[in-house]
This record gives sequence, structure tokens and C-alpha cells, in this order.
Amino acid sequence: MTHPAPRLSARPASALLALGVSLVLSLSQSACGLGDSGSAAVTAAKLKAREAESAKAAKEQFEQQLAESQQKAAQRQKDLEAATR
Repeated sequence: MTHPAPRLSARPASALLALGVSLVLSLSQSACGLGDSGSAAVTAAKLKAREAESAKAAKEQFEQQLAESQQKAAQRQKDLEAATR
């Protein structure tokens, strides 16, 4: 006795299709999330670079002011010594 071939119903195919659609949608949403976090990281890195440039400029300005102040103090010291001789 032979058994009849199993009948394929439309139900498993539609379930498989639904699973595939769900998988595609969830992967696309996670990819968008990765893109957002990647762009946020780039923005944060650019901000840190600007902060570093600003800090470097402030340091250079401070060092220049310090050097000028030291030169003025040295000149005052020379003038004071010359006046007391």
C-alpha cells in the first residue's frame, strides 16, 4: 500500500512570507539605528575636535600673554635697577 503524497497547504507559505517580511523590516530598522548611532559618534568626534582646537588656541594665547608679562616685568626690573644706581 502506498501512501498519498502529502498535500502542501498555502498556510505554511504565507507564514514563511510573513516571517521573511518581519525579518526584513526588523533588519532595516536595526540598520537605521546603527546609522543613527554612527552619525552621532561622528558628530561627537567633530565636537571634541573643535573643543581641542579651542583649548589649544586658548593655551597659545595664555602663553603669549605670559611671555609678554614676563618681558614687561624684566624691563621694569632693569629700569628700577638703573634708577637706583
